[in-house]
Amino acid sequence: MKITIFLILTIATILLATLKTFTDLITYRFFQSDYLNIIFKHQFFALIIAIILVWLILKLNSESKVFLSMGKFNMLAEKEKWLGINGNSSWRRNGFQLLLFVSIPTFIFMFLAVKYTNNIGNFKWSFVPLIVLFSLSNSMTEELIFRFGIVGGFFDHFPKSTIVLISAILFGLPHFFGWPSGFVGVCMAGLLGYILCKSTIETKGLGIAFGIHFLQDIIIFTALFMMNVKSNNF
Repeated sequence: MKITIFLILTIATILLATLKTFTDLITYRFFQSDYLNIIFKHQFFALIIAIILVWLILKLNSESKVFLSMGKFNMLAEKEKWLGINGNSSWRRNGFQLLLFVSIPTFIFMFLAVKYTNNIGNFKWSFVPLIVLFSLSNSMTEELIFRFGIVGGFFDHFPKSTIVLISAILFGLPHFFGWPSGFVGVCMAGLLGYILCKSTIETKGLGIAFGIHFLQDIIIFTALFMMNVKSNNF
């Protein structure tokens, strides 16, 4: 079963990384903006991949359903000095600290990217509904695949250290083609994947991971909209 689950997760990761090859074949336009059409099609089919994966994991390991919850925020966060976790406080507190730890560098990086492309003044309030929608879809999809799929599939087969490493690697690799892209994107996403997987295992739920991930996507999609969407005419 371990091999089967690993193959399923690997296939899902490859599909996400190469999804544009398939979505480019769909010529129907949901928006006038080319960029928004690309994002919308990616989010739609990524969600389908996530739903199928969740169904397969539940079939293979029915006990994994325990992780399809918000989790217990009052659980003690296990000590990890390099993340600033002393082992004496709950995930409710450490989740907020890690939210700042991750969000501040993300904000700085995306702000500099927007400034470099001279799009600081391109924010429009009409962007907000789609930014929120895409952030919800993307964070939920990736948490279902890279946290629930991995933790739910392997929690009774591998030690925690192995599971968080698998999550960090599989989550990081597809971001080579994301934003930020390349080696920097892989490292940033890998670090985030490690943190989110640790929270999922220790709280036995996706609440902390989803919250942190959602805010990162809000920051990233806001910057991407400012750099790529030039008109209110979506």
